[in-house]
Amino acid sequence: MKKTLIALAAVAAVSASYAQVSMTGEFAYGFLSSTDASKNTVSGLGIDTAQIVLKAGEDLGQGSRIDVKMSLNTGDMGVGASSDDQSLTWTNSMGALSLLTYKSGDWVTGASGGATWYGLDGKVLGARSKRDAIAFTLPVTPSLSVTAAYLEQSNSLGEGAGTDGASGQSLYNVGVKYTAGPLVLQAAYLPYNAAGATDASYLNVTRLGGNYDLGVAKVGVGVQLAKLAGGTSNSQSALSLSAPLPGNWSVNGMYASNSTSSGSAYTAGLAGTRTGYMAGLQYNMSKRSYVILNTGSWTGADAATASNGTTANGAGVNQTNSSSMTALTMVHDF
Repeated sequence: MKKTLIALAAVAAVSASYAQVSMTGEFAYGFLSSTDASKNTVSGLGIDTAQIVLKAGEDLGQGSRIDVKMSLNTGDMGVGASSDDQSLTWTNSMGALSLLTYKSGDWVTGASGGATWYGLDGKVLGARSKRDAIAFTLPVTPSLSVTAAYLEQSNSLGEGAGTDGASGQSLYNVGVKYTAGPLVLQAAYLPYNAAGATDASYLNVTRLGGNYDLGVAKVGVGVQLAKLAGGTSNSQSALSLSAPLPGNWSVNGMYASNSTSSGSAYTAGLAGTRTGYMAGLQYNMSKRSYVILNTGSWTGADAATASNGTTANGAGVNQTNSSSMTALTMVHDF
C-alpha cells in the first residue's frame, strides 16, 4: 500500500474519536478489447478504477448536521492521484443544502435504473462533464422530494472560475423525485444561460424517467429532450433491464438512442441517429467482490462525414459504421 494511503487511513482512524469518519473505496482491474468505427482494434490489461472515498460528519444538534465527502482516484503507476467528486451538505429541518464539485451522471441511464458497468455515455448518449454546483433538496412527503440547483459552466472548476465563457454555459435544474416501494419516477427541467444564436449552445432540456422493480427483474426508461439555440432538437433515451439469476449470477443490459434533427447545413456528428446496447453478466463472489463480463456495440452519426450525403433540406444521412467493446473486470468494494 502506498505511504500516502497509509497516512490517509491513519488520519481517518485518529479523527474517528472526534467525528463520524469513514473510508470506503473501489478497486477494479480487467482486460478490455475495443474496435472503433474505422475498424482499429486495441486491447490490454489495466486498472479501471482505483478510488478512495472519505466521509466525515458532525451532528450540530436540533436536527441539523454537516456531512462532507471527498473522493480520490489514484490512477495507474506513475500517475498522481486526482480529485473526484467532492461535496459538503448541511441538513436541517427544512431540507438539505449541498455544495458540490462533481462529474455529472448520465441522467438518462440513471433514471431508467440502468446498471451496466460500462455505460453508453460518450458513445451513444452525451458525454459527462465536471461542474461546480449548489443544490437544495426539499422533502415534501416521505415519497416526494423537490430539488433546485445552479450549475456553473462545465470543466471550469474552482473559486472565481464560474463566469460563462466560450467553453460552456451555466444552467439551472429544477427536479422532482417520487419513490413508492418498487417504483421510482423522476422529472427535471433545465434552462441554460448565455445561449447564443447557433447550435453550439443550449436553450433548455426536459428530462423524464422511471424504473420499477418487479422482483424477478428491474425495468426502466429514461428520456431527455433538448432544444439548441440554432433551432436544432435532440432526443436521448434508454431502456434498461436487470435481473438476478440462479446461484450468485445476475444479468443486466440497456439499449440507448440519440437522435438529432437539424434543418441547417449538415455537420458531421450533429444530424442523424446513434443507437447502441451494453450488456453485462455478473458473478458475485461475495457481497463486496464480483467479476463482470461486459459487451457492447454502437452505430451512428458520430462516425459520419459530409461525404455520406445529405437530404433535400441539408440534414445528414447516417453511416452504418459501428464500434464495439468487450471487457472482463474483477471488482472489490471496501
